[in-house]
Amino acid sequence: MKTVFTLGPASENKRLITQLSRTADRFRLNVAHLTAEGLKTWLERLTEIFTEQGKTLPLVLDLQGAKMRIGNYPSCDYLPEKVRLFFGQSSDDITQLPIPDKNLFHALSIGDILSLNDARIKLEVIAIQDKSATAKVLTNGGLSSYKGINRVDHPVPFTQLNQHDQRAVELGLSYPFVQFACSFVLDGKEVTPIRQQIGDRYLIAKIERPEAMRHLSQLDQGFDELWFCRGDLGAQAGLKALGQLQAKFIAQFPQLSSPKFLAGQVLEYMTHFPQPTRSEVVHLYDIQQAGFDGIVLSDETAIGRYPAQVAEFLEQL
Repeated sequence: MKTVFTLGPASENKRLITQLSRTADRFRLNVAHLTAEGLKTWLERLTEIFTEQGKTLPLVLDLQGAKMRIGNYPSCDYLPEKVRLFFGQSSDDITQLPIPDKNLFHALSIGDILSLNDARIKLEVIAIQDKSATAKVLTNGGLSSYKGINRVDHPVPFTQLNQHDQRAVELGLSYPFVQFACSFVLDGKEVTPIRQQIGDRYLIAKIERPEAMRHLSQLDQGFDELWFCRGDLGAQAGLKALGQLQAKFIAQFPQLSSPKFLAGQVLEYMTHFPQPTRSEVVHLYDIQQAGFDGIVLSDETAIGRYPAQVAEFLEQL
């Protein structure tokens, strides 16, 4: 089974990256969490490591695509009862949520439910102004910079790469080992505006919204690879529906020609502990038998305490 390791603060040491590269088939970087300067640093670091070891691994740059995120925001454990969303990059006030993408405001209606931070927070829109909106908090929780936000039932449609993604693409195209992934795909129409930017580079569709399940054939034809991403998909569809959606995805494997990868809490326990649970070990076996071509690890290797042990465990399988 192929493996994709997400790199982050826990895995930026050169020696550790070299160790991870013995097990990983690819690396991944979440562009949403990086400035242009930060991305450049990672690309140069990996280039140096690949040159030293005489081995190059593909690196997936995970673009936001149709997934929206808040801007720079002060960390807090709970939101106030009401918040104002505004078009902007940064805020130092927890009552003011900056949204760098103005398309959200074009799509909003009063009564819309917004999900933040993988559904840990839910808001109801109660008023709309020019490039701003007011919402009351229905489900409260902690929030910090760059967490995801979108409408629950009808995510905002994708029409073009945002400026942050465009800068990442321009930088990534300078490195021959870079691939790209697009978040929150729907029906395969996303391919056209992205291809205009990336040409024939390898392109991955991240299935993170239940509506995309009706368009798997089109996504399979338009993209080079499919990732079934249980984090945002669980937030959009609800946790109770997640198992059924995964079963439906697996049932379509005979009709899909692209490689299929599973992402989202595959070895979540190893984010905090040096060994997986028995349930995770059995699940790994089950998804391999189901026909998945590989797995994508996120927190386990990006911010977890034991990225080296994660690699060692997978190397033994």
